[in-house]
Amino acid sequence: MFDKKFFETYPLYKKINLILPEYEDRFKHVPKPAINMYCKVCKSEQTFNMQNQYFEDETVRPPFFNHQIWGKTVKTEYLCAGCGEFEYLFFIEFVTTDISKSGDYIGFVRKVGQTPPWEISMDRELEKILGEDAEIYKKGLACESQSYGIGAYAYFRRIVEKIIDNLLSQIPELIEDQQDKEKYLLALEKTKKEKNTEAKIELVKDLLPKSLTPDNLNPLEIIYSSLSEGIHEKNDDECLEIVAEIKTSLTFLLKEVSSKRADKKTFTENIRKLLDKKASK
Repeated sequence: MFDKKFFETYPLYKKINLILPEYEDRFKHVPKPAINMYCKVCKSEQTFNMQNQYFEDETVRPPFFNHQIWGKTVKTEYLCAGCGEFEYLFFIEFVTTDISKSGDYIGFVRKVGQTPPWEISMDRELEKILGEDAEIYKKGLACESQSYGIGAYAYFRRIVEKIIDNLLSQIPELIEDQQDKEKYLLALEKTKKEKNTEAKIELVKDLLPKSLTPDNLNPLEIIYSSLSEGIHEKNDDECLEIVAEIKTSLTFLLKEVSSKRADKKTFTENIRKLLDKKASK
């Protein structure tokens, strides 16, 4: 079943599979999650709550009748809890593809419309880090927004290929243990002889400092696995899932490395200033 991320981050036509009875009693099993999105009146992120029922656009029926869910496109109205004025409208389609042996209907749900429209925008910090390569990232977002998964994958793979050498070269600064740093630097030298992006990542992916592997989740390992998957026989929906993994892991790595290097530089500069003042006295 879909959740708040479906409304907040899913582009149009990206599918979520679900299984439900032919008739849902007033859609009682279909969630109506509160969502967090940008309010143009409050000019900040706010909580939005659904104001209507999924079945309200249907022809009025007696209360004891069930409401058909499949084959319907329904409108959901989300109102800002902050100002009580600004709202998002989502048009949700329920499509059936098969019927199980138990009689449940198998299908998927997807957004087929949204207003204000799904915006193709980048995190400003990430845009600054990527520099001129941000344009490639935006092209990937544009493909993702239209659920062109294969095209989005191509652009995000290209981003990784363009920035991987620079990214890997910055990581040693964050490794505190000298032996671990030497291991990483040795592997880093080997990456310079490799032309294949996956081969470069494989050499260093297990040598990341703990600060870059929260809860033992290794973003380089995830990127490596995602790039290593053959996509020639995958459809757009499957490629969109791969793109999401690459985008999330890459964004985390870039921002964490940039932030920690900046923090270390600030710390070093401040300490030096204090020592210089102390020496001058």
